[in-house]
Amino acid sequence: MISAIIDLGTNTFNLLVYERVVGAPLRVIHSEERPVFLGRGGIEHGVLTTEAMERGMEALALFKRTAAAHGATALQAFGTSALRNAHNAHLFTERALAELGIRTTVIPGAREAELILAGVRQAVPFTSKPALVMDIGGGSIEFVLATEKALMWKRSFELGTTRLRERIPIRDPITIDEEARIAAHIDDRLEALYAILDRHEPHLLIGSAGSFDSLATMIAADTGQQLDPQATTLAFSALDLDALKDRLLRMDRNQRLAQPGLPEYRVDTLPYALIVIDRVLTAGGIRDLAWSRYALKEGAAVVLDRMPD
Repeated sequence: MISAIIDLGTNTFNLLVYERVVGAPLRVIHSEERPVFLGRGGIEHGVLTTEAMERGMEALALFKRTAAAHGATALQAFGTSALRNAHNAHLFTERALAELGIRTTVIPGAREAELILAGVRQAVPFTSKPALVMDIGGGSIEFVLATEKALMWKRSFELGTTRLRERIPIRDPITIDEEARIAAHIDDRLEALYAILDRHEPHLLIGSAGSFDSLATMIAADTGQQLDPQATTLAFSALDLDALKDRLLRMDRNQRLAQPGLPEYRVDTLPYALIVIDRVLTAGGIRDLAWSRYALKEGAAVVLDRMPD
């Protein structure tokens, strides 16, 4: 059976149309990302604006048509940070059900982290050594510490790039002082993560989807690698990321707009993502990274397949 999942993120909505055959890997039929900015203008106030809900409904209607065109006979939607923290989120989910027949499950941060790990496991090999999974969203950032056999620790922090942008606006280009302010704010909020890093010393940071999609594309170009459209992972070093970060943070918005591999809807939030990644790498002393194409929606596909009818 062909099914579809929609990940209703704070910045982007993500569609996955897939087929699962028992004992076989996930077969991706169609995958698509669409900027919606569901949290824009309201995320720090716990509200979805009317304009954001309209953008969300338009995206859902488009995704429903796209899923049907690819043969999907079942569709499920999952809401994350913007929806779980907005006091009027029910207005959006009820409308999606009434007008489009799309039922949305709003999941807590811990469950989001579990589904992200389930997706990443299909894309990146784990070993007996702990690896840290990091998924940067607009509303929250999920971290999972795991080995090939175990989930050791998980936590969601309401520290996504849209939240950071509303908390700490920056000039164009960002100044050194602004970088320091953002870094200090991140360090203050991630003390629990840093304690875990100090205790378990993960050898690898795996970044899933979102900002890491763009970073992987740009790093592959910088290092002369071919990033196959079907590739699910890419290995790179902290030095590779440092070189890209230093270049991007000195650019103004127009220069970032011209950067190949960086879509317009990430141009304004990428500086925040780069600073968060840098702080985590520094705190953990991690020098090796890997990108995972798969994240929440692929994890949900696997978990749903395992659930009894």
